Amino acid sequence: MILSATASTGAGGDQPFFDALLYHAWRRCTSARCVVADAGYDSEANHRLAQLDMGVRSIIPPRSGRPTSRPPPRDQPLRRAMHQRFARKLDQALYGQRWQSETVNSMIKRNLGSALRARTTVHRRHELLLRVLVHNIMLLAEG
Repeated sequence: MILSATASTGAGGDQPFFDALLYHAWRRCTSARCVVADAGYDSEANHRLAQLDMGVRSIIPPRSGRPTSRPPPRDQPLRRAMHQRFARKLDQALYGQRWQSETVNSMIKRNLGSALRARTTVHRRHELLLRVLVHNIMLLAEG
């Protein structure tokens, strides 16, 4: 079941979408204790929002910016701690659950088609969000 979704053109980073996505998912499932996201959502502000403001553990690989093996700067303690946890492979099992979101993407493409018919950006966004809604309805109809 998809708890929160957004659609964009793909230009730019994913970080600005994190707060709204997490808030809407958290609002729909208040028992959520952990959020797992890919490196596109990595920022100190996103870790702070999840952990300190919402009380949700965040597992996001600290790989934003230029590629380096050095830890994030000291003024970013949450990203720095995440770097240490990833280096020691402490969150490997939980981060491995990210495959579930990729499975959902694959299900939507397989069941509802991979090509969009809309021509404008706004209508493509609407079509993608409609597919999310239809995907959830299909899951509810099965169960």
